Amino acid sequence: MKIRRLWANILIVLIYAASQLSSLIPLLIYQNDGLTPNELYAKTIPFLVGGFIIAAILVYFVNRSIINETALERSPKERWRYTIIWMVAGLFLALFAQMIMNMINVYIFNQPVESQNTTNILDIARKFPVFIVLISVVGPILEEFVFRKVIFGELYELIKLPRAAAFIVAGAISGLIFSTAHNDVDHTLIYMGMAFVFAGLYVATRRIIVPIVAHMTMNTFVVLMQLVFSDQIEQAAQKAKLSTQFIWLSVKHWL
Repeated sequence: MKIRRLWANILIVLIYAASQLSSLIPLLIYQNDGLTPNELYAKTIPFLVGGFIIAAILVYFVNRSIINETALERSPKERWRYTIIWMVAGLFLALFAQMIMNMINVYIFNQPVESQNTTNILDIARKFPVFIVLISVVGPILEEFVFRKVIFGELYELIKLPRAAAFIVAGAISGLIFSTAHNDVDHTLIYMGMAFVFAGLYVATRRIIVPIVAHMTMNTFVVLMQLVFSDQIEQAAQKAKLSTQFIWLSVKHWL
């Protein structure tokens, strides 16, 4: 079955919204079972992960059914050998943007280093490892289809400005929506930076798979660093902190 782009986009957004609400299903099923909040929470995670997996599959097939794609999607695609290079580069670009925006956020706008949203998500992953599937795989798939292909892609198509200006405006609006969806106001700048990187990868290659892979690998990298190598990172951070303090005291002594 073929679907016009407008209806497909509406359907994709509705599927994404439904996946967010899938955690309500266990509340309806187990509401009279006398479960403790922790037990009910444990029942919620499989429904949430399953809901996201089903949503990602549905969104993929809806996207395949669109008959009147945007001009960006109709443009010649980047050749696959370069596409793979862009996928790899996308990880480092996203991490670099995250680092730069975090430094600006902390040292200029005096915002906290730690993201409460990220902390909460990683705490869930520690208790329920299956949640990593949502963080590293299906979450990025859904988010890139919704925030890059649908929201950014449509704005980029509709804004009648030079392409660079249209990219900035569409990237800023879709980035703000992307940040709002993560419910982390203090780190809006960081989400905006990542949103521009992912949008840039999409425009450069005309393939939505590129920002999807970059987003997936970035999330997986963060999960590995925080859950597997957290002790080593903490030790390195302490050493870096001590070195910085030593250098600062030395400078003060000679001034």
